[in-house]
Amino acid sequence: LAINGPGRFSAVFALEGSFLSMGLVDISGRVLHRQKTRTAQDFGAFLAEVRDGLVSSLLHAAGADPARLIGVGVTLPGTYDPARRVLDYAPAIGVFGPVEIGPWMDGMTQKFGVPVYVDDTNAQCMGEHELCRARDLVYVSAGTGVGAGVMLDGRLRRGETNKCGEIGYNVFFEDYKRTARAAGCLEQRIGYHVLEQQFALDRFSRRSQIPPALLAQMAAQVTKPLALCIANLTHVLDCSTVVLGGEVAELLGDALLDALNARLEELCLSPVRVRRPASADDGLIGMAAHITRMEVDALLEEE
Repeated sequence: LAINGPGRFSAVFALEGSFLSMGLVDISGRVLHRQKTRTAQDFGAFLAEVRDGLVSSLLHAAGADPARLIGVGVTLPGTYDPARRVLDYAPAIGVFGPVEIGPWMDGMTQKFGVPVYVDDTNAQCMGEHELCRARDLVYVSAGTGVGAGVMLDGRLRRGETNKCGEIGYNVFFEDYKRTARAAGCLEQRIGYHVLEQQFALDRFSRRSQIPPALLAQMAAQVTKPLALCIANLTHVLDCSTVVLGGEVAELLGDALLDALNARLEELCLSPVRVRRPASADDGLIGMAAHITRMEVDALLEEE
C-alpha cells in the first residue's frame, strides 16, 4: 500500500484552551517533531492560523517533506460530531453553539492535498490505548476545560450525542443550574484559569518557581471534586484504569496524583489508582493513529 512508504507522517494540532501542542507523527506512532505554546482562545483565529501558517511552519521547523504528509489532525476541547463535522459546544475556546467546520476542513484539504480529521479529548484516550492497550480505560484531561475519553472493551465510546466523557459538567450541588455561556460545574472549580487567577500564578515566570506548599494547597482544592468525579465514573463503568493528563495535572504533578489516590482509596469499592499518561504526546499519537487507520481503510476500499 502507498501509505507504507518510508517517512510518511501526519501533522497534528492539539488545542487545550489557551495551550497548543503540535507535532509530526509517523505511521508507526513515533513523534518526529513537537512544539508547545500558549495561544489565543478565539476559535476562528485558531482555525485561520492552522490553515494560513501553522501547518507550513511546522513542516519547515521539522525539515519535513510536504509530499510525505498523509493527513492533518486537530483535537479540540469540546463536543464534536464527526458525522456532521460540527463543533457543538466548547466554552473553553469561546464556542457556545454549533459551529460548522466542514468548509474549513475542505479548504484545508484543497490547500494541502490531504484529508483533515477533527476530534476532541477522545484523541488523548486513543493515544493512551495505542500505547498501553488497556481493554477498559478512562482518560481524564484537566486543563482549561475538563473532559474525559472512555474506552470500553477496546472500543471508544462517544455516546448518542457525542457527549460521553463531558465530566466538566458533573454536578456537586443540589441547587446548581447550568447556564449556556458558562463552564461546567467541575470546570468552574478546577479549570486551569480558575487556579491561575485564584492563586496568582502569573507572578511566577516558571512553574518550577511555585513553592511546594502552594502546589499542595492547589492539589487539595482540585482533589476534593475530582476524586468524587473519578470515583463515580469508576463505579458506573467498573473500570480501574484511570489516566490523568492536561495542564492542571502537569502543573500539580505528584502532589495531585498522591492526594487523588489517597482519597480514592477511601471512596472506591474496588482498587483504583490514577496514573500519568504513558506519553506526554498521547493526543498527538492518538490522532495520528486515527488518521493512519482511516487512510489504510480508504486504500483497502479502493483495492
